[in-house]
Amino acid sequence: MKDGRPKEVLSDAENLTEEKINEILDEFVKTFKEGSLESKGWPYAMSAYSVSKGALNAYTRILAKKYPSFCINVVCPGYVKTYINYNIGFLTPDEGAEAAVRLALLPDDSPSGLFFFRSEEIPF
Repeated sequence: MKDGRPKEVLSDAENLTEEKINEILDEFVKTFKEGSLESKGWPYAMSAYSVSKGALNAYTRILAKKYPSFCINVVCPGYVKTYINYNIGFLTPDEGAEAAVRLALLPDDSPSGLFFFRSEEIPF
């Protein structure tokens, strides 16, 4: 997602709320319907995908705070060969699943509210 208010709001883990996520999504839908995504700073290519991923990542942070006894994280498996990309990804489905399975099998009291690219923790 491009820099600007949506990115600032969704990245502000300390002040993030479900209401703020909904406001950003409502703002996106309104701008999309107006046909003014690019002029108002929203991503133009794959905009709904990008915005939905940003909102999902933000919501993960809220859930991690709300349920501290659970381990709730986000994982990007990498570019996996799937039907959605006409099987041109770099990783096999088994290789892509490794990261999700590793996170699913983390022991109690493992880190929560984080973003992982495959097995590496990276900033949201």
